[in-house]
Amino acid sequence: MTRLLISVFFLCPLAGCAGAPPCPCPELKPQVVQKAPEPADLAALFDSVVQIKVKVGERMQRGKLEESFEYGTGFFVNDRGLILTSAHVLAATDDAKNITVLHKGRQLQARPVKTYREVDLACLLVDAGQTKPLELSTRAPRLGEQVYAVGFPYVDVFRDSAPAVSVGHVAGADRKILYEDRPVDHLLLTDAFVADGCSGGPLLSEQGEVLGVLRFNLAKDGSWLGLSFAEPIGSYLDRKGAKP
Repeated sequence: MTRLLISVFFLCPLAGCAGAPPCPCPELKPQVVQKAPEPADLAALFDSVVQIKVKVGERMQRGKLEESFEYGTGFFVNDRGLILTSAHVLAATDDAKNITVLHKGRQLQARPVKTYREVDLACLLVDAGQTKPLELSTRAPRLGEQVYAVGFPYVDVFRDSAPAVSVGHVAGADRKILYEDRPVDHLLLTDAFVADGCSGGPLLSEQGEVLGVLRFNLAKDGSWLGLSFAEPIGSYLDRKGAKP
């Protein structure tokens, strides 16, 4: 019996053979996949966030002068000490001497330079040397993207002064509500918690860009209802131009 040996060769469609015509198969090119931006190092951004201390009153109590204060948060928007915060953080005083900024163990006298009451934003200036600003986003927030609310919660059990982070998502944009019997438009809605003292702090994207300025949480009878609001950073950029 004669055995027929058949050899089968599998040729790679990308490999050419000497003297053979070019392979008619299309050339396969590697696909370039863009990597997503790395999440921001939030701790590294804390140097850009400040606590704002506002003296709201004083009285003599048993022969001793007692002062009362309210607190808020702000953040640097340039490298020369300009701070952006919420206008309502400063509303309790008309005297600049009553406004102090706490930053990295220092107490700095602050000077109000601009107020945009219609969007609840205000700017302060401090002499802090060269400061590290946060990057202000120029894009529209994406519904459902993860965000971080950063601020100084005013809770009397704390014995230190450091910002805290609340994680949430963009739950809505361009929202209209009735707040303290007046309409407020164009708000960012988030399920990140905005505690007392955090007003004026930044609402950050995963990459550390400022998407909004924290304003207030949605509460009823003293209980948080799971949603908070921020003023879009575009409200500030629209009034200052593209660059702070």
